[in-house]
Amino acid sequence: MVTQTKSATRRPSLSPEQIRAKILDAAADCLVDGGFASGRLLSAIARKAGLSRPTLYKYGGTIDDIKQALLERELAAFLDALAPRLRTLTWTVDSIADLLIFIVGYARGHTLLNAALRDVPELVLPVFTLQAAGPIRLITEMAEPIVQEQIDNGSLPPVDVPVLTDVLFRVTLSTVLIRSDLDFDDPATLRSYLHTAINFAAELPAS
Repeated sequence: MVTQTKSATRRPSLSPEQIRAKILDAAADCLVDGGFASGRLLSAIARKAGLSRPTLYKYGGTIDDIKQALLERELAAFLDALAPRLRTLTWTVDSIADLLIFIVGYARGHTLLNAALRDVPELVLPVFTLQAAGPIRLITEMAEPIVQEQIDNGSLPPVDVPVLTDVLFRVTLSTVLIRSDLDFDDPATLRSYLHTAINFAAELPAS
């Protein structure tokens, strides 16, 4: 029998990008499991990712670096999912309601966001309220060329994209964060509410 050498059985090494992805995946899992309130989060992430602490520091940085990178990754995933819906947007109640239903549903069903709101609302809420200019700016930068295409082909009127983004962000935020007797986890309730709200605005006469 021919024995394999150590080099032949050694697992292929991961690229820096793959290591960083492992760190962020592990961080997301740990945070969802209650890690937002943990004082030993770095150790938990290292164990979950199967990495040493030095390797974690080398490729992930501090816990604040990891949280910021995770926020940027989650926002990028949201923007990727939003883009095709913007490309089919038309200036109708149904189309705008469908867009808002997707955005609200995405946010309300986001496990990491829900975990953060559960464990550290005092840290999360400012990101989407007092410090929301950054996320709104990123969404606007992504949305502007796509919406402009819709304007150019006649699907949309010449809307002010930064204002439109700001309005959609505020509607989404209030629907996600403000709890009332209305069950917005029920798609029918959410759709009815948004249709009614958009119709209210559409039917108001100009001054």
